[in-house]
Amino acid sequence: MKRIIRFCLAVTLGFAVAGYSDDGGHKKVQLWKNGPYWAETNVGAEKSWESGYYFWWGDTIGYKYVDGKWVASDGSSSNFLFEKENVPNKDKKKSDLRHEGWITADGVLAPKHDAAHVHWGGKWRMPTSQELNDLYDKCNWQWSVLNGVSGYFVRGRNDYASASIFLPCTGYGNGTWFCDAGSCGSYWSSDPGSVGLSLGFYFDSSHHSTSYGHRGLGQSVRPVQGLTK
Repeated sequence: MKRIIRFCLAVTLGFAVAGYSDDGGHKKVQLWKNGPYWAETNVGAEKSWESGYYFWWGDTIGYKYVDGKWVASDGSSSNFLFEKENVPNKDKKKSDLRHEGWITADGVLAPKHDAAHVHWGGKWRMPTSQELNDLYDKCNWQWSVLNGVSGYFVRGRNDYASASIFLPCTGYGNGTWFCDAGSCGSYWSSDPGSVGLSLGFYFDSSHHSTSYGHRGLGQSVRPVQGLTK
């Protein structure tokens, strides 16, 4: 099946730049100077190699693939479809998204539509596309296998060289399908992108970069905390 989107992101441990968040006790690590703290796990995951929940862009429920079906984390649906028809913001422009409260004046998902903030609370949020670009530009990426799961160790440089996160190959949801699990990673950012498309991060064994994806696709979320200075 052909892929329409691209996107990803990750986190694990460090030295003096690592620690626990005051917001829910989630582990976090800073990967470069004046950068945000990255969570060690995806939303809905307990371990760094687990995919966690899958969200359409602006969704805060989250879904897992169980026995060939997408099941809602809150039990509200046992056969969800990741299709554009099921996404209320599917073709809205930034001005409409702002007017309807999907995004803030700064142009990122409002807290009530931010999956990281709704699930974890406190200061946790979804990363911006710039933070995902910085993750690419300011860190070293090493394709690895952790506990049988393929993905990337993303490691800081210089003074942050002992700090790293692991981004598993989560795959993505498209309609009833669970696609490319174990071979690619797809993560949302908080940026709306262009009409019908939002920005995220995609990677496989030979490529990793930010890219556009249709808002109806199911992708993972890796939270961040703190503001980039």
